[in-house]
Amino acid sequence: MTTTSSFMRNDAFISSCLNTIAHLIPVSAGVFYLVDPDLRPDHYILHGISDDTHQQYLDHFQPFDPLKPANFHQQDIQMVNMTPAAIANNRHYYHDFMLPNRMRDMTEIFIRQRKRIIAGVSLIRDTPFTELEHSRLRAVLPLIELATRDLLPDSEAQLLTAKEQEIVNMVREGASNKRIALKLGISLSTVKTHMRNIFAKTAVVNRTELVSSGFIAYG
Repeated sequence: MTTTSSFMRNDAFISSCLNTIAHLIPVSAGVFYLVDPDLRPDHYILHGISDDTHQQYLDHFQPFDPLKPANFHQQDIQMVNMTPAAIANNRHYYHDFMLPNRMRDMTEIFIRQRKRIIAGVSLIRDTPFTELEHSRLRAVLPLIELATRDLLPDSEAQLLTAKEQEIVNMVREGASNKRIALKLGISLSTVKTHMRNIFAKTAVVNRTELVSSGFIAYG
């Protein structure tokens, strides 16, 4: 469970956020995690769950987790639940990991930035969540996002190189690829390569979406 130094300074605050959620919606345990560009969770912060149980999850059960971010990255979903269908389709995970560790229900909250899942919160119960509790969680989703987004490492500023950041700013000013090439003194094919990399890193599919997404390039 590696953690960047800048993120470690926020551990106490995130733990406090998990504790606040636990008071709002009683839970047995909570886990906060970051999600890397390959949709792999990392940098976990645990609340009410032992390191041994979490290591058991990482070593043996994570690939079978029906609520993992990789299963929902193409859907515009902020919160998912452990439905009867999810239990039926993942009996090994539910019966061999959840039940022996006194977990009867889970709710997953995904924190997104420009549609990409960048972090998540797992809320775990020894009794099923009620519909009223799910409604309360949906109502406080904006607060959970605000509380956690400001604490995330400034990874978005690091996603783009200085040249890519400069190109994004020019695109937002309406510059064409040809104009960008002339101004930066690079070939048109190099500009196109930069644009493909920018689209991939910012999870957009074209120039229009890049501009309308509100992406801000730092540099």
